[in-house]
Amino acid sequence: MSHSPILRSMVALAATSALAPFALAAPSASSPYRTDAQSTHVEDATSQGIAQVNMITCFVTGMRPDALVNKGAYIALVDKKKCDPNSRSDSSNSSADNAGASAPSYLSAVVDSTRTSNTDPMRVKTWVDMSEKDFPVTIFLNTSATEAPSAANPYGVFRIDYCGRGSTGPCMMNGFLDGSSGGISYYETESGGGGGGGTNTTALRMTTVGTDGGSGALQMSQMGQSVAYSFAYNANFFRRSDGSSDECFSRLADDPDTGMSVWRYGLYDAGSGDRVNLQSGFSIDFTAPDGTVYHGQIGYYGLWLPNEASALATNGATVQRVQYVQDQPPVKTPYTLVKADGRLTKYTKKTRTLASSDKIKFNAFVFDATNFFAGAVGNKQYEMYWDDSVKAFKVTGTMECGDRGCSTRDLDSEKTVPASFFVPQGGVRGYAQSLGGEMFIPLVGVGDTVDSAAVNVIYRVQDLVYPSQMPATLFCLRDCPTAATMASYFAQSSQDMSPFVASSVNNWQPTAAGGVVSYTADVSNAVLRDAANAAVSFTDAAALQMRPQYQWGVRTGRLFASLTDAQCSNDATHYCDQQVDQLDVYYQWETGPNQWNQFAAVKDSTGAVVNFDAPLQVSYGVPSDARYGQYAGKSIVLQYGGFGDLWGIPGHCVSRLTNERVSCETNESRYVPAFVIPFDDVLGRLTSGSTAYLAKWLDREIRFARKDAAVCSAAGVTLPTATSLPDPSGLKNPSDPASPIYIGAKPVVTDAPRVIDGDVKF
Repeated sequence: MSHSPILRSMVALAATSALAPFALAAPSASSPYRTDAQSTHVEDATSQGIAQVNMITCFVTGMRPDALVNKGAYIALVDKKKCDPNSRSDSSNSSADNAGASAPSYLSAVVDSTRTSNTDPMRVKTWVDMSEKDFPVTIFLNTSATEAPSAANPYGVFRIDYCGRGSTGPCMMNGFLDGSSGGISYYETESGGGGGGGTNTTALRMTTVGTDGGSGALQMSQMGQSVAYSFAYNANFFRRSDGSSDECFSRLADDPDTGMSVWRYGLYDAGSGDRVNLQSGFSIDFTAPDGTVYHGQIGYYGLWLPNEASALATNGATVQRVQYVQDQPPVKTPYTLVKADGRLTKYTKKTRTLASSDKIKFNAFVFDATNFFAGAVGNKQYEMYWDDSVKAFKVTGTMECGDRGCSTRDLDSEKTVPASFFVPQGGVRGYAQSLGGEMFIPLVGVGDTVDSAAVNVIYRVQDLVYPSQMPATLFCLRDCPTAATMASYFAQSSQDMSPFVASSVNNWQPTAAGGVVSYTADVSNAVLRDAANAAVSFTDAAALQMRPQYQWGVRTGRLFASLTDAQCSNDATHYCDQQVDQLDVYYQWETGPNQWNQFAAVKDSTGAVVNFDAPLQVSYGVPSDARYGQYAGKSIVLQYGGFGDLWGIPGHCVSRLTNERVSCETNESRYVPAFVIPFDDVLGRLTSGSTAYLAKWLDREIRFARKDAAVCSAAGVTLPTATSLPDPSGLKNPSDPASPIYIGAKPVVTDAPRVIDGDVKF
């Protein structure tokens, strides 16, 4: 690796070159499978200090100013989740069941890339809209690129200056990144960071020695806490110290202890090598009543428009579909927006044997922990898996939730639980990331000795329900909201215990006919209505925030399309929620303020609703190799949501400081995928039915293998004794008319976005 161990390769504006294709017969060398670019970056404790500039340079790269020099100002959209490391981590720990992590969230920017002559630098002026609700924020960037990256100078020669501020006032964030053959200088100051007041600052200086060596220092002050690192590296090792802890790491990618994670994959046809593209959405333009044109997307996960436009685009509004034609202006076609304050999801049954689910982890809630294992606590969610070698369940951790979210705390040792423990509950209900979401293991009549080949694990494929597909009536037995119960629960000073009908709260008991909550489908408005004919919807974001467990919306229990299907097996006069496990299909309704809680689609000129493709469910046979840990040789289920989006790979947590695996509740831990699907014609093969696909990683991180500090010393890797860090004197303000790098007022661009996520449309 010839680049710095701490700075992403994205800092250069030149396009990443593709890796050399493998010399195999199929797919061909010219296919996208062979030629699509791959990028690798290093993740280290020092990466936190430059996270902001990494995001900014990722955005700039995704706006493709290198491809549109002297083409005039244009609009670019970049999904911020693809540049934010925290969002990447969240989305890797998701499946199709978590649409919020899967749905795009675009940043919109106006870009003007120019170059006076072949001997002049490329100058890129960029205005990025970072507005949140009623608080307008723009990031002004001035970029000057003089020399493209090369083998001798992996960073090229460039400088980025930026300022983030509101419509008036000073820069709330001001920084620069300066790259040359001698290394990198970076400085940033941010006021009021984290809502705690004060000023956050980051300063980095890295001096390179040749193409494989260098040293430097990083100093960070954030939210009143300061940390300083010195570091040095050569071709084989990276050394870092915070003054008290001296850490040594191998830089070799083939070191068996080196960690790797992939954040984006492409899926390709196994024969032709062509990209697998889903019709999961398309670009739209929406014209507000005041004549302002907003650019957005409509697709399987709903509608995305800038915050100020989302409330204006109401049900029945006209939007323009934007279709791109090479070397021609985009074609625009009017569609009618269909929008509702909730959405219905269909869950279709799939099965596999318990034996084939060996070692696949899942989470399950245990109400009564009596005889679960010594020291177990009830009313808690546990992480566990089926161990087919001992024909029992193994419990590995607990789910702990707090103000900063939920994480898995490892137990001091794995606990063994016999299958018979779950027999009184009818089996195990849980959530398995590697099976695509909800799962159930029926264990009625099973003793301590289990024939795992005869026991099925039930899991579900999920699909969005379009209005024409909504069942006329749906029946709810457990966790059943109505318009009135939600309004009452979320009212200020409410003493209600839940947003559900009281008798249905966490109801697993047989229910008499009078206790069944029914809903009817209002197909024309794409909503469910309760017995009072009120829409089962609640979208007050502020009220939901006051009840943190519902801040992401309210979801019903499982809904039956036929009440007869819910009859208890031993009493036809009562209805049992667990009967849903016998059904091929059941439904769930959710409502809330977020795009993933709501239904959105468009009708064409004939009045037909455009149906978008659901994520493609694919199976991956994990190679039988020790590097894949407990998943080696197992088959897991993944979901492909479109190019770059492949979800469901199981994960674990690693330390930011040592790169070693740790329990997820540990300070300075981060969640990462547990393994990488290799870029290989055989080992990277996935299937959906009889169709074969190939996966190719697109964005990969490397975490260096930890070594004893003496190893670095013996290799001559010496930490610098003093490094001169950049300071505020180097700051420039591209939003200031008095500055020599002033980029001017943001141009008014009414054309459709010319670049979306790095793809130049026209």
